[in-house]
Amino acid sequence: MGDIKMISIRDAVAYILSIAGCTSPFRISRMLVLANWKMLKEKGTIALRFKVDGFQAGFAVPEIEEIKRRIKDGSERCIKINEQKKCFEYVCEEKVELPREVSDVIQKVFDEIRSLDDISLNRIVVRDPHYPELLKRGGFHEG
Repeated sequence: MGDIKMISIRDAVAYILSIAGCTSPFRISRMLVLANWKMLKEKGTIALRFKVDGFQAGFAVPEIEEIKRRIKDGSERCIKINEQKKCFEYVCEEKVELPREVSDVIQKVFDEIRSLDDISLNRIVVRDPHYPELLKRGGFHEG
């Protein structure tokens, strides 16, 4: 299928929020990992480069913390924190545009995990045979 354009984590997060609504950073991070794994399996490459800091039972994506920092300092205008619900929300009118092959994969992942609770969602990621390698490499750095 050829090369897939790298997408910024900010744009991927905005897209996730535009389809999923109010979503916690925890769930967003799991969706990002699952989307890259699905893309790697289906297309042979990834579209998202990001770090993963974690251990056997869980992880965090530092780039999501950077988005949170930008929200708090006012430099991020389309993603806001809903303190009551402890989630991020996409608040802009403009549609988030991603290459179709990327948006399709993210949509598939969302459809697959939407009914899962956080524990079940985390389990899918941390029990995946690719997870130890993801931790060892510290994230997705190249396809």
